[in-house]
Amino acid sequence: MNISIQVATEKDTQYAEIISVMIEDAARKRGTGISKRPPEYIRRKIMEGKAIIALEQNTVAGFCYIETWGHNKYIANSGLIVNEDYRKHGLATK
Repeated sequence: MNISIQVATEKDTQYAEIISVMIEDAARKRGTGISKRPPEYIRRKIMEGKAIIALEQNTVAGFCYIETWGHNKYIANSGLIVNEDYRKHGLATK
């Protein structure tokens, strides 16, 4: 696998719908409390420079973003979402 991991940029907003579905699917399959995030929300996080994306060519392998509040005094990670095809390959470690 040749996966690129980087801070998401404006060009990565094209993946917002795919990422939104990945988040929803992961929450449903794992029974976790991950909130559904609409594509517009994902696009905003990308445009704010608060997102990391992992890509293999044009396939989203993984994604995460951060939340900040209190005038950036506090921060939380959204948790890493990994495409099912890329699980068990150490992507989260990378």
